[in-house]
Amino acid sequence: MLIALAVSVLMGICAVLCLGQVLEPAHLRAVFRRVRLGQFTIRQMMAAVVVAGLLFHTMTYRGPGTPLSLMLLELGLLIWFIRVWQGEFVFLMGLGDADFPGRHDKVIWAILLLALAPIGVWFFRAYRLVHWPAPAPAATGERSAEEAGGAATQPA
Repeated sequence: MLIALAVSVLMGICAVLCLGQVLEPAHLRAVFRRVRLGQFTIRQMMAAVVVAGLLFHTMTYRGPGTPLSLMLLELGLLIWFIRVWQGEFVFLMGLGDADFPGRHDKVIWAILLLALAPIGVWFFRAYRLVHWPAPAPAATGERSAEEAGGAATQPA
């Protein structure tokens, strides 16, 4: 029960801090332009159905104590947060000291990520996206011959 309360508090803080980035009108327009139904994989769709089912069970549960579905949702959110934290920490450790403007910036970021995990991840992700933006995805409309598994034919 204590773990569920701690996870709920941490995820609540993360959700509140991320609302500013998620609810920006420019960000929402970009999300709607990028998302196409053909891009979702079967695993993502199955995960969405499982989460929806667990949420439905949690909202309609009338028995004593905390429902198992709520604990499973919180465990899933905790695992997701740990994966995000690990990705940011690995990215930070992959950078060199010359990539930062200050002398001890890398150490400060590492301490912030370790000591203040939810807030530190949010701050470092914002810093990372400003200084080292993600590369634009390649066009998916055309595939090369190597990806298709055959030789390309050239007109003579």
